[in-house]
Amino acid sequence: MPCLVDLHGSATTLGLYYTAFGAGSLLGGLATGYLRRWPLWPITIGIVVGFGGAMLPLGLDVPVGLSLPAFTLAGLLWAPYRSTSMALFQRSTTTARLPHALAANGAVVVLAVPLGTMLGGPLMAAMGARHTLLLCAAATIALGGVAAGLARLPRRPSSTGGDPAGAGPAPEPQPRPDDPVSVGTA
Repeated sequence: MPCLVDLHGSATTLGLYYTAFGAGSLLGGLATGYLRRWPLWPITIGIVVGFGGAMLPLGLDVPVGLSLPAFTLAGLLWAPYRSTSMALFQRSTTTARLPHALAANGAVVVLAVPLGTMLGGPLMAAMGARHTLLLCAAATIALGGVAAGLARLPRRPSSTGGDPAGAGPAPEPQPRPDDPVSVGTA
């Protein structure tokens, strides 16, 4: 049976980290609505890179007084991610292709959580918690860097000849028979 080692952590400290992340997430969630006019690609990529950067202090040997505010910042930055990524999916594909894109995204997300957990256990056993957090923070920043590089690539026109996302030009609005303005003009 393996020997358990007390690393002098406490439930109070762990609770402080959860509270800090939750408080940051609450503020980030409230601020999400103000991002609607900002460009989605840079915001979403910035969230990923910023989150990785905010997680770095947890992987480094910094005091709780520095890592706790960093974890609050991580929560603040991460909160808008789901909304901005969903808006990107909706803007980047046609209505007909959207269910397929969202289903593929859902399949990846559903698999990513257990896969990350499955890989995290052996990594923590081999490297320790701090080094595993440091590796994850660095990998998150690198992933954001790759996304930033890919976002700068020129877009190819779709096979339909429309815009790069395949949506084409916006259709002209059609008058509705029950619209008082359009009655008698059709």
